[in-house]
Amino acid sequence: MKNYIKLLFACVLLLGIGTACSNAATTQPAAVAEEKPEVPETITFEDSTGKEFTLELPLERVVVINRNTAEALKVLGVDKEIIATGDTTLENNPYLGFEDRPDVGKTNEINFESILSLNPQVVFTFTNRPDSTLEEKLEPAGIQVVRINNYLPESMDEELQLLGKLFGKEEKAAEFLTWKHGIEELLEKRVADIPDDEKKTVMALSVGALNSQGAYQVFPSQSLDGKPGVGEGVATLLAGGIDAADLQWDPSEASTTIRVDEEYVLERNPEVLTLHGTWLGGYETTDFTEYEEVYQHLLNTTSIPKLSAGKTEDVYIFHTNIIGSDKRFIGTLQLAKYLYPERFEDIDPDAYLKEYFEKWLGVENQGIWYYTPTEKD
Repeated sequence: MKNYIKLLFACVLLLGIGTACSNAATTQPAAVAEEKPEVPETITFEDSTGKEFTLELPLERVVVINRNTAEALKVLGVDKEIIATGDTTLENNPYLGFEDRPDVGKTNEINFESILSLNPQVVFTFTNRPDSTLEEKLEPAGIQVVRINNYLPESMDEELQLLGKLFGKEEKAAEFLTWKHGIEELLEKRVADIPDDEKKTVMALSVGALNSQGAYQVFPSQSLDGKPGVGEGVATLLAGGIDAADLQWDPSEASTTIRVDEEYVLERNPEVLTLHGTWLGGYETTDFTEYEEVYQHLLNTTSIPKLSAGKTEDVYIFHTNIIGSDKRFIGTLQLAKYLYPERFEDIDPDAYLKEYFEKWLGVENQGIWYYTPTEKD
């Protein structure tokens, strides 16, 4: 009996093993889902010349020749993606913190070999400089050249929004523009009701050309195409003044000034002179000594003392960055306070400047950005 039970148990065991083996042999492996290749995200847009691009995102390696674009990107919190700069960024915008990265040269002295060796996805530069040699050298290597300015009044906001889209910083761009527009609206309201016969005539000149050559180079407030001119000239209008010059700027020209003779300036006889340059004042300037020396030199060597502006000492020297480019909305407010002090006695442009450096750029607020011989504090 015991032998029978053992035999029966053995048969059941063998039957189970056979069934398992049979199932194992006939069971097909589970189908593996076919992996589709990952499609990179792209964006299609036009730069400020109207040229269309389709770029793969994210942008992780860019060279920024235009120092105004470099500052705009820092405002948006873009840093590590910028692998090199140019256009005197290190000299004129030292607070941006790019001194540890290559400098590919000024717009008329571009180091193409350096750019090619860095192999960026995109190079950002101005619409009018360098010339098309930039594209001819870089595009065959697959490097796109995007031309935006980030300083001309009519396109600054749109260009900042574009950078926000390209680098995934759209919310930051919107936040900054809301803050900027608040300052601009304050200025606009304060100057809106100034009667025309009370508006002061202003001429914007290059302080560098005047100081070194005695040459009068005007920043026009209008362009040939009817659009606003360059920032230094447009600031006159935004601050409630009247442009004493009747010149129009050609946006295709590399220079942002138009040279006139001494007689032209004497004939126009502006009530106010604004003098602009990047070499006088700025972030690393700690006192007014150089301003004062330059002003005295101009009194001794130019026709300023013959002008209404010179006789009343209504001469204001601005660093280009504060009124001609990325910080125009603050510098223009200061110019309006110079022109119409009674209308702006409760406004402190320096407070906005402090907020700009500390909140938006994340650096210490310092430097001297504007000067007038009648007020040094």
